[in-house]
Order: sequence, then C-alpha cells, then structure tokens
Amino acid sequence: MGLARRFLTVSGLTASSRILGVVREAAFSHFLGAGVEMDAFLIAYKFPSFFRKFFSEGGFQSIFVPFYSDFTEAHKYKAAQYFSSRIFRIILFITIIVTLLVVVFANEFVLIMAPGFVNDPEKLSLATEFTKIIFPSVIFIAISSVYSGILMSHRQFFLFTMWPILGNLILIASLFMGQDLMSAARRLSYGVLIAGLSQFCYSWWSARRCSSGIPFSFRIKITKRMRDFLRKLPNVLASAGISQINIFLDSLFGSIMPTGVISYIYFADRFIQFPLALFGISMGVILVPEISKRMRQESTNGVNKVQNEAIALTLRMTLPAVIVFLSLAHPLISILYGHGKFSGASVDRTANVLRVFSIGLPAYVVAKIMSSALLAQKDSKTPITATLVAVSSNIILSVLLMFPLQEIGIAIATSVSGFVNVYVMYKKSKSFTFMDMPFIRSMRKVLLSSFIMFIFIEVMKIIIKDPDDVCLRTMMLIFIIIVGLISYLITLLILGDDILKFSIATLKKKFMKKKGE
Repeated sequence: MGLARRFLTVSGLTASSRILGVVREAAFSHFLGAGVEMDAFLIAYKFPSFFRKFFSEGGFQSIFVPFYSDFTEAHKYKAAQYFSSRIFRIILFITIIVTLLVVVFANEFVLIMAPGFVNDPEKLSLATEFTKIIFPSVIFIAISSVYSGILMSHRQFFLFTMWPILGNLILIASLFMGQDLMSAARRLSYGVLIAGLSQFCYSWWSARRCSSGIPFSFRIKITKRMRDFLRKLPNVLASAGISQINIFLDSLFGSIMPTGVISYIYFADRFIQFPLALFGISMGVILVPEISKRMRQESTNGVNKVQNEAIALTLRMTLPAVIVFLSLAHPLISILYGHGKFSGASVDRTANVLRVFSIGLPAYVVAKIMSSALLAQKDSKTPITATLVAVSSNIILSVLLMFPLQEIGIAIATSVSGFVNVYVMYKKSKSFTFMDMPFIRSMRKVLLSSFIMFIFIEVMKIIIKDPDDVCLRTMMLIFIIIVGLISYLITLLILGDDILKFSIATLKKKFMKKKGE
C-alpha cells in the first residue's frame, strides 16, 4: 500500500494540475479558436512540450534517478551533488547550442515540423515568429529536469508535482494580460517563455529546500560513474525521444490537412493527457525510485510484484475514463471549448477525434508504466525497439488513412500504435508477468463493470434532457459521470474484485484506528 499512498499523493496534485490544464485549454479555444493563429502557435508550442516530456516525464529522469540514488543510498551526498552538477553543465551547454541554432534557422525548423505550411505563408510566418519567442524556454525546462530528478530521488513528490500547477496559472494569466498590446497567440508565446524561466527558479528553490543544491563550476570532470551514465544515456534518451515522435507525426500530417485539423487533434489529445498524466505518468514517476531500490536489493520478485501491482491498479482507473470519453465526448468538448472562436463544427470534429483517441488510452497508460519500469532497470533496448515499431505503424497507417478520413485517420493510426508499443515491449521483455490467468480473470471483472457503466451513462443520457443553460448542462454532465462511476464501483464490488476489496478494508482499518485515537 506504500506504492498506492505515494501514487495518491502524486496523482492528487497531478489532477489539480490537469484540471487547471483544462481551464487553460478552454482559454486557448476561447481566445484563438481553431484557426490560423492557433495552428501556428501549436506547432511552435510542440518544442517545449516535447522537451518537457523528454526530460521531465521521459527517459532522462529514469536514468538519472538510479545513478543519483546510488550515491545517496551509500550516504555519499557530496559525490551526489558533484555528479548532478556535471550533468547540469552538460545539459546547459547542449541546450544553449541547440536553441541558438533553432532561433537562427527558425523558418527551416518549422518547415521540418510542419511541411504543409510551405503552401501557407501566413501560417509559416506566424509559426516562425512564435518559435523564436518560445524555444529559449527549452533551456530552462531541460536544466530544471536535473533538480526535478533530485527531488524524485529524495521522494519529494509533493514539491516535484507542484510546479505544473504554477505553470498553468502563468499561461492562463498571460492570455488576460496586455490584450491591447499584442495578439492572443503572441501573449501566450511570451507566457510559455516566462513559465520556463519560472520552472527553473522553482526547481532550484525546491532542491535547495531539501539541502540538495548543485555546486556550479565551468569545469567538467569525467569520472567512472559519469562515463557509465553517459554510455547509457544515449539509448535511454533515444527511447524517450522515439516515444515522443508520435506527437510530431500528428503535427506533421496535420499540417498537410486543411486549417483546423492540428487544433482538433490538439484539443482532443488534451483530454487524453488528463488520465494519462493522472495514472500512467504519475505511476511511472513513483516506479522509478521503487524499482531502483528493489534492483539494489537484487529482488527480482519484488520488481515483478511492484510492476504488476502498478499495471493492475492503473487499468482499473483508466477504463472508466475510456467509457466517459466514448459516451460523453460531445458534451465534454461543447462545454469546455464550444464558446468564443471555437465553432460548432469544430466541436463535432474534435469530439470524434476524442472518441478514437480514447480507445488507445489504456495502451498509452500501460506503455508509459512498462517503459518507466524497463528504464529504471537500465534496459533501454526494449523500449527503443518497441517505440520504433510503434512509430513505423503510425506512419504507415497515417499515410493510408489521413486523406480519406483526415483527422480521424490520424487519430486511428495513433491509437493503434499505442497497442503495438505495449505488445512489442511485452513480447521482447521477460520482466513482465502480468498477462497470466489471475490477471485475465480480474480484467474480465473490470471490463464487465466498465460495460455496465457504459449502459448506465447511455440510459442517463436518454432520460435527462440536455438543458440550454451552460451551468445546468455542466451540473447534469457531472451528475451522469458520478452515477456512472458509482455503478462501476458497485459492479466491481459485487463481482468480488480483490484490489477494490483490499483498498476498502485498508481504508476501514485506518478510519477505525483514527477513531480509536
């Protein structure tokens, strides 16, 4: 239950961040709609988003935390500080060089990301301008990842997961400030830059709070541990980088499509990112130090147990989200985005993309957990192979489906690639044992409960008429979701789900203990 308790801490703060993220996206849609400026901004915004996932949620911390923890577990705190200092300087140097190159060749860089913009000079000009403003934030995001890795190593998950909340507040505020001075997309671009700088300041302050500052020097000494780290780093980063290629593929193929397709995909994907971050990424963050600890104890059974527990727990929470998105995609999109410059046609098309993305959600979540677990065991080859195969399938399916189906074809390709990723990792690695008969039997209960939840929601949609008032519609939507979730939990309980019964028994025990005190 220690894993579940830490998971609830991280996922609780992540939920707060993602709720603010929903507010942020609603502000995006209100001020920008699904037009030329929004498409151009989203292409420029992909860069910091990619590096944030690459460093903060990707392979870097999966490799940094085990190495850093080796020092702290041996009480070599000075050595840990100097190790992190050397990594910090290497990342700073590389990102400064990359940023200078991108800013100088921004036009060419945008065309690599969105080749379809070559036929739309307005989009190309705006995307180039926004890239020059936004890309320097990558420096701050990248170097902040070292401090974030230190916080993870010290299990300071609260401080680690607080930053996205503050970052979302900065982006929301940027849309409401200086409205007479510049366009919404330009205000937002400067907001991204300020958020990147703020992230660095916050991460530095947080690491200092737990007495884990980084001594700075321009001299980089390559020790044996540094050589081991740098030898493993390329494969690990390649794995994380390849897994993010799907993000760029959606933009690349979307740029060839008519104006708005990039926006439909983006806004639908933001809904998927909520449960993905809440369940998959949160569990991945917790698994890295947990598996590192068990690896040092040479406990193979312990590693397998924590992996299986993580996958079983997250799937029980992910499948209800799938049902909600499948059944309630249109009202969700309409309430959150269907205002301002976001038209009714945009709502319809975004809702259809969300339904397709939701089918791939369980695969995205499980793939994130499996990848984090393998990287924590210093196995980078399996995730790289799996993501290469998944990306290849995404490219082939996108090319085949995007012209007849446009954004729906791109969404289908992305969802299928998620399942391909999981399948290849499972087949190639002997580390995962969750697909046994007990797991299959328990998943039958979860699937049946999810189906009952779907029936309840569909019946509620028929019984309850959709009111015109936005507040009433929102309340009705929340009510339907709550009823659906209650039906899901009750069905699970009737079917005798072990994990749910264990969780209830643990909560009862804690409640009685507190009551006795």
